[in-house]
Amino acid sequence: MLKKQVAVEIMKHLVIHNWHGYSQISRWGDGEGKCDVQTGAGTYQVEQGDRDCSSAIISAYEAAGISCGSATYTGNMRQLMCGTGNFRWHPISSGYIAQAGDVYLNEVNHTAMCLSAEPDLLMEFSISENGSIDGAEGDQTGDESHIRAYYDYPWDGILECINAEEAGKTANTVVGILTADIPIPEYRVYTAEDGWLEWMRGLSCSDGCSDDFAGIPGHLIRNVQVGNLGPQGWFQLNMKHQGELERNQQNTDFSDYVIGVTVYYDTPNPEATGYYKAKYRVAPSGRDYLKWEHDDEDGGAGDDINGVDRLQLTLERV
Repeated sequence: MLKKQVAVEIMKHLVIHNWHGYSQISRWGDGEGKCDVQTGAGTYQVEQGDRDCSSAIISAYEAAGISCGSATYTGNMRQLMCGTGNFRWHPISSGYIAQAGDVYLNEVNHTAMCLSAEPDLLMEFSISENGSIDGAEGDQTGDESHIRAYYDYPWDGILECINAEEAGKTANTVVGILTADIPIPEYRVYTAEDGWLEWMRGLSCSDGCSDDFAGIPGHLIRNVQVGNLGPQGWFQLNMKHQGELERNQQNTDFSDYVIGVTVYYDTPNPEATGYYKAKYRVAPSGRDYLKWEHDDEDGGAGDDINGVDRLQLTLERV
């Protein structure tokens, strides 16, 4: 049995089991335990609790042992998933017909997984029981996630899963879901104009917005909070007037502003998950993003001159 086929079975479990409802707030599960998924390749485990459209698909593939390249939402799935070599992009105009396990993608708003080409069915997480981005845990209506006939969202294209690896043959092999074992960095920024902005989790914002960064263009960042960096992880701010603050120290002088950030991620359980690094970058106000940085390898992000107005932070496997 292929890993891709395991991912299909895991996704099918997520959409039909009433333990899993729709939420953009607790979109990676509730962190309180795992549930077993019986597949033709043995027993796999996924985090119990809710998902949204993109986290469900990413969860299914990662649990099956197929890397999604630290993808976190619809806006970075194409780039990061194709970057792993496990997926190939087909614009919807190409005429490619999705097969089981392929991913329909609208890069701004929505995604779904193909269950079968004939009959033409897909699986998706759609909306909470109250028509919003969050609700009570679990599928309250039986339709927060579902299997349904194909429809055109419209889709921008299809991510074809080209991974051809065989899944483990041993019965009751347990594969833990990546995002349950790897804490994803959470962060937010403070500006003089807006106060504290919404929390980001990786490249997804907690309130369901489509931004993949913390900040507002043109509004200088004056303070940063960062969490989920692992047991010995840390961040450090470089301020225009005060210089470098101590590790994990926030700025209290809001007349000053951030010109650089360094982040270090300490993988909690590398023997089980492999090692991960912080991957991050900033944009000086009014300018494009500077290059991606990894942990503290190159002195951090920023040009140490200009104030920054946008911050992106995620993880990359070593």
